[in-house]
Parts: sequence; C-alpha cells; structure tokens
Amino acid sequence: MKVFISVDMEGISGVIDDDDVDVGKKNYEYFRKLLTQDLNAAIAGALDAGATEILVNDSHDTMKNVLWDDLNPKAELISGFKKPMLMVEGLDDSFAAAFFIGYHGKAGTKDGILNHTLSGRIQRLFLNGQEVGEAGLNAAAAAAFGVPVVLVTGDTQTAAEVEQDIPGVYTVAVKEGKGIHTGRCLHPSVTREMIRAKAKEAVENHKNVQPLPKLASYTLDLEFKSTNSAKLVSYMPGVELIDGRTVRYQTDDMRKMMPVLLAMLLLSAS
Repeated sequence: MKVFISVDMEGISGVIDDDDVDVGKKNYEYFRKLLTQDLNAAIAGALDAGATEILVNDSHDTMKNVLWDDLNPKAELISGFKKPMLMVEGLDDSFAAAFFIGYHGKAGTKDGILNHTLSGRIQRLFLNGQEVGEAGLNAAAAAAFGVPVVLVTGDTQTAAEVEQDIPGVYTVAVKEGKGIHTGRCLHPSVTREMIRAKAKEAVENHKNVQPLPKLASYTLDLEFKSTNSAKLVSYMPGVELIDGRTVRYQTDDMRKMMPVLLAMLLLSAS
C-alpha cells in the first residue's frame, strides 16, 4: 500500500513565528529538525499500519526543508520548487491515501498561527464558490486521482477547518492558535506520539475516508491583496479579471488547474 505525504511547516510542532519558518532566519534550522521529526512520526505510523511505499513532497516555501540525513530511509522525497502540482507533486492514482503534515489555516483564520493561503499576496481563494485553504485545495487535487486525504496535522484551527472541508479525515492538533504569532504548544515528544498513533489509525481505516467528489467542472476565484497582482495575472490566456483584485480560471480537471495556479503565483510576485 502506497501513502503520499505533503509536508508544510507552519503547522509543525512548536512553530509560532516567521523566524521559525523562513530560510535564513534565526530559528529556521532548529524547526527544520522538528519538521523532519513530525514527518518521521507520520511515516512510522503509516509503516506500523502496513504501508509498503511512502513518497514525501516537501511543500513549504523553497520546498527544500526536510533534513535528508534525518529522514526515515524507507521514504522517498521530492525536493525543490516550481512543481506543476505544487504541494501534491508526485501524487497519482497508485496511492491508497494521503497525509498533509504541518498544515496551517487559511488566510483570515481567527487566531490561526501564521494563517495564509499559498502566498502573502493572496486575500482569499475560492473553489467553486467555496473559500478554501491549502488543505481544501490540495484535497480537491488529490480527488482528481481518486486519493482520499486521511490525516492532517497542524493547530486547532487547521483541524477544525479540514474536518469541515474533508469528511471523515483524521486530525492531530499539535498546538492551539492564540494569534498569528502566538500558540499554546504541546511538547514535540508528545506530539510525535500523537502523530504516529493517528497516522497508524488513519491508514488502517483509509477505506472509510472517501476522496472529495470529482466534479465535471472547477472554477477558481483568486482574490489578491493588490490590484496590480490581479491585473498582471489576468493577462494569462484563459484567466478573466472579475473585479479589481479577483481573477477567475475555469477547467474540467484539477490537474490542469494546478500548473496554472503555479503560474499565477509566480507572475503575481513579479
């Protein structure tokens, strides 16, 4: 049985500040270790439940955060940026289940630690009229391959968000958000035990969690904070400017949407 893992960083045990997750900042190297430890706990739980192959996609910022020497050698890792499927690069229909480790709440989440959606330039993201965060977006992408998201870890706000967006998903809250840069955190040794146990349970019961519905069409509405970002992105073929800050893209397949979304993000940063 194959398990896919997308690992972000803001929802990792103990992370509460930009200094913890930004390359070159004073706490980054320490929290890379905690990221890899949370990840290894999820891998161990999947292996405990009988997983035979595990693929990890490094999904935070430069997407080169996982410490190679410390990673469980039974897992393979996709590392590096500008992946067409973004945070679910490498996922296909051969996987039985997916984990989202270290995820965070969508932009605007009350007291959600380091809450945002994909980029600091984005105000809100809507998929078929429903506002979603990174977990909801990536779960829809996983559904294009028929793969259910069975486990998500992060703060309490992230757990609540995904339990609403992904029916039946298992969650681990490693901390409680008290503000964008404040959290009440469990000790990493405790959260690693929690993650391993819940990962094992999630894999053992993966058939009870269904992928999100695969739809005939998808509409992405991306609301930027800047009118300039929206204007630049609207020059892309197939992208429509809806209002001063919002662009729309429509497709019949999430697998087509994700590379377009990557291009939007890159262009909006110019």
